[in-house]
Formats: sequence, structure tokens, C-alpha cells
Amino acid sequence: MRPLPFLLLCSITALSLSASTPHPPNILVIVADDLGYSDLGCYGGEVSTPNLDRLAREGLRLPRFYNGGMCVVTRASLLTGQWWPRALPGFREAPLVSEHLQREGYRTALIGKWHLPGHPLDRGFDHFYGFLKGFANHFKDENLLDRQPVTDSAPDYYSSDAFSDRAIAFINGEAAVPATPDQPFFLYLSYQAPHNPLQAPREDIMKYRGRYLEGWQAIREARFARQKQLGLVSPEARLPDYPQNLPDWDTLTAAQRDLEDLRMATYAAMVDRMDQGIGRVLDALDARGELDRTLVLFMSDNGPDSFSVMDAVMLGRGKLPGEPDSNYQPGTGWAYASVTPLRLYKISQHAGGTTTGAIAWWPGHTGQPGRISATPVHVVDVLPTLLEIAKTDQNRPAVAGESFVPLLQGTDWHRTGPLYFQFRDNRAIRTEEWTLVEVDGAGWELFSTRTDAFENHNLAAHHPEVVATLAARWLDWWRTENQSPGYEPISTQTSPHYKPQGDRGSGKPYVPSAMPDHLTDRFPLPGSNRR
Repeated sequence: MRPLPFLLLCSITALSLSASTPHPPNILVIVADDLGYSDLGCYGGEVSTPNLDRLAREGLRLPRFYNGGMCVVTRASLLTGQWWPRALPGFREAPLVSEHLQREGYRTALIGKWHLPGHPLDRGFDHFYGFLKGFANHFKDENLLDRQPVTDSAPDYYSSDAFSDRAIAFINGEAAVPATPDQPFFLYLSYQAPHNPLQAPREDIMKYRGRYLEGWQAIREARFARQKQLGLVSPEARLPDYPQNLPDWDTLTAAQRDLEDLRMATYAAMVDRMDQGIGRVLDALDARGELDRTLVLFMSDNGPDSFSVMDAVMLGRGKLPGEPDSNYQPGTGWAYASVTPLRLYKISQHAGGTTTGAIAWWPGHTGQPGRISATPVHVVDVLPTLLEIAKTDQNRPAVAGESFVPLLQGTDWHRTGPLYFQFRDNRAIRTEEWTLVEVDGAGWELFSTRTDAFENHNLAAHHPEVVATLAARWLDWWRTENQSPGYEPISTQTSPHYKPQGDRGSGKPYVPSAMPDHLTDRFPLPGSNRR
């Protein structure tokens, strides 16, 4: 890409926008799936992500950008601007950001994962290429073009590549809706990476093979050191206590370390390949002269997946991480590294499950390049923000989210209300002063939001009055949003897919799987079979 100049203002002559109004920007919202807080280089990770790192270097990092802790929860709130207990049951009736922008004359497209009720083409998207369910095989073309399944997939098909290619085709006006001069677009680019199944092209996996033999503890400590260098955490900060349900890396056998290295090498390869695709999308925008008038917002839908429920089945079938038709998950060890410096993971409402390392890039608007803003933002805030940026003339909908446009323009901004969270028997409320949070229905924990962002010191016993006040406030929110008189959560103890995650005694112990001797030659470690 060439150097990125300031956004050029130009008059437009079509649609519902007056000729004297500056051209509204293109909007590119990129959502990664189950990406950990620290996986990107710009958030301390060792994975090669030069394109996203460049956006962070030239734009704005939002290290306290919160999601819903679960794929479908976040996506419902993202598109509706509502808290999920209202957004998901009422999703078919709630106006979506795509519908608002389509009415304003935007070309609209969803490329990638939907995972919501109904069909995108009925909800304000002119073009759709992706899959409707929660996940799909990365090596098999299970995608839909308009409403018809695609059947002519290439032998080298890989989902992240296909989604990047389709996004480029849409930008170039080659997919469904031709590009009209000066017509802005809204592109929701919803990658499946690095969601399970952990699968990636072999050359990308081998790029990282052996890199993770030092273990998840060492990787977490190295990421934490880089976060201090980047200014994401203070020099005096310390990591939370080591999880009680996670074995020390040094206690693993050589066969366990071998398979765990391959697991994380595949995960890293998926993130790397996604970043490569994002780079090609940005190059396509540059080639059309559209890059300088495009707002890019990058986020993850939740924290990393700490489970590994299919390991025994896959090993019984002779399948390894990375291979076609395999279905591995990151597991607790690498989820622990991915959320550095936070606690807990996807489905949890602790910081590790609900915090995304977000990036906003908007040439000429976001203030000093490389700025880091610690202002809390929630995914419900995206819809009102995008509508304000698009300068919509229509009546703005009543939503839970609050526009953070001032933050994107380099000035101060603060939410007026608390942040609320819930999934199964995990819940939380966050204010400027306090964080009240529960995992696995094990009871409230209380932390100082200002001084203990990593949730180290549980102060619930010391401030029972604060716990009572915040718990009552959370319950009022739940009753209003869920239209229910009480709170009766679904327990993780009885779920076949989600197990207790509590890292201080209540979580299910993680037992790493071992590499079978007869499969070691499939992805050989560099230099030797094992270390």
C-alpha cells in the first residue's frame, strides 16, 4: 500500500445525500472469530500480523472494547445496537445497521459468518457470500452465493482466502451490486478465523511449527513484556495468578508438548492467513482510490475458546490439528496465553472472555497516529456510531448503544451508563469504579475497575454493600432486557459443550492430549521428531 494521506472530502451527486454534503465514508467492519486479546502483534502477540499492526500504528487502538463473550450474542448486539437479551429474541424485528445504511444509499454486503436468525439478504444486505451457521469446515466450500450453495469450489479452497477474495470483488463492483461512482459502501467482513475447526494451509502451519514448544506460560510472559513496551499496560503491572485448572508446561510429556505445539501453530497460521487477506482487501481499496475515505473497525466477537471436547474423537480417527476434516479447539493452555494479561475465556464474562483488542482506522480523523485510548466501549455502541458517521438523515433508533464518534475524531468521550454482560451462569456489570462478575454460577467477585483491570484481587468480602448495590442494578437490567421477573441461568455444569472454566478452584482441569507416535511425521518438528 502507498502512504495513507488525509481523507479527501468530495461532493456527491446521487442518492439521498445533498450535493453540498461531504461524501460519507465507506465503512469496513472486520470481525475475527474467537480471537484472543493479545494475538495480534500490535497487542503484544508473536503472530505475524503486519497489516493489522499497520492500521493500529496509523490509527487508534481501543484496548477496552467489550463484546458479549459469545459469537451469536456479540453479533446480535453489533447489528442492532441493543443488549443481547433484547436483541437476540427480537432480532427479526429489530432494525439492523445494514438496513439503516442501505436506506441511506450505501451498497451493503456481508462476507463470511452470519450465525443469526433469518437470512442476510432479507436484512439490508445487497450481497451475501458466507455461511449461515456457527462454524464450517475451512477447507470445504460450504458457502452461499445469494441463496444458492456454491458447488464449484477450487481444490485449494480455504475460507479466509475465499472471504478476502469475495470482499475484493464486492469493493470492485464485481459481486451482485455494481459500484456506482461516489456511492459509499458498508462491508461487514466476518472471518471465521481462528474459530474451530483449527485448520490452515500446511505452509502457514509449518511457519510456526516448533515456535510454541516453550509453552503457554513463556508465551504469556513474553506477550506481557511486549504489552508493557507498547504502552498497553503499566510497567508496574503483574499478571494474575496462574490458573488452578491448568497444568504447568514442564509437567507435560514430550508427546503432549508436540501436539500442543501443533495446535497453537495451526491457530497462529489461521490468524496470519486472515491478516494476509486483510492486506489484500486494503490493497484493493487503495487501487480504486477508496482507501483514504474508508473507516475500518476491527474487533473479535469474543475471547478464545478454552475447550477441547473433540480431541479424543479426532485422534481416534487419525486426524491432527490443521488437517482437512479435523475439528480441534485451542484448549485452556493456549486460551490462557491468548488472553494475556486478562483472566478467563470465551463464554466467561470476565475480561478475557469479553475484551477485544480493537482497532479503528480512519485517515485524518483519529488524532495522533498510534494513539491508545483506555475509554471503555461496547459492541452495542457500534450501530449509533456508524449511523452518525454516515450522516444519516433518518430518525435515529432508540438503542442501548452510545455513539463514540468523538473518540474516533481524536477527542474525549465517555459512556453515560454501566456495561452489562450475561451468558449462561456467567454475568457481570462494569462501572467506572467497580467490576462485579461471576463465573460458573460460583458467586459474585468484586474488583476495582481503576486499579485492578486484570481482576486479581476479589474485594467482595470487604465491600458487601457495593456487591449488593451492583447486583441489584444488574438484576434490574436483566428483568428489563429479558422481560423476566427473575434470573434462572443455564448451568455450565450440565452442558455437553461448555464446561466450568473457573481458574481458582471451580474450573474443569485441562488434560492436554498427546501426539500418537505413528502420526509424528505428518507435521514434523524442525530439527527433530520431538523435544
